[in-house]
Amino acid sequence: MSSKSSKKLNKDIQYNGKINISISKHAIKRRKHYTPIEKDILIDLVKQIDEKYHISKRDKNSYKISHKGAIAIIKKTDDSLLLVTAYGFKRYDYKIGNIKFKVSIALSIQERKKIREDSKGIIHKIYIINFLGKKVECGSISDISKSKHSKDKKQTNEFRYKIVLDWKLFIKFENIPMKHYYLYFNNFDEISNIVHFGNDVFILNDFTRNS
Repeated sequence: MSSKSSKKLNKDIQYNGKINISISKHAIKRRKHYTPIEKDILIDLVKQIDEKYHISKRDKNSYKISHKGAIAIIKKTDDSLLLVTAYGFKRYDYKIGNIKFKVSIALSIQERKKIREDSKGIIHKIYIINFLGKKVECGSISDISKSKHSKDKKQTNEFRYKIVLDWKLFIKFENIPMKHYYLYFNNFDEISNIVHFGNDVFILNDFTRNS
């Protein structure tokens, strides 16, 4: 294991004589202000999950084990099980017992983000140029006819699009011409005072920074 990897993982524990169980630091303590979970408790949780759902005998992949807000992500390799994260198991005293958990392939961050974007009908991203001259995503434009959100569906008789900006922009800048962080519209000329199109992307216009 590389030194970089060892910073993220606790030492492997051998299980059933051939499978190593590793617990990530993220699984032990997901947030700075959280109380760490004892490593032995998490190792036992992985063992319970594997004994019930045979993750160690499945194909190499990352698996999501979930039930009513209790979620564990276990990455299976040739000879190891890595607990990437786990939360919500305290209510069950870290015993899965006869609870029927759902086991599925865990999606990557990019895949989950793509699903969220598709559900919103996003067709364009909006960027801001930071002090280093780099583009940073700060909003989006959606085709509301493709959105699955009920609030958007109610607007389809009157509008075609929706622009959404990161709410933090309204703290940084004082004169963005929007009453809320989102705005419905029909023609892109209507938002020319908010964004402009350049180099194949939408860029936030220059606004006065709050002092």
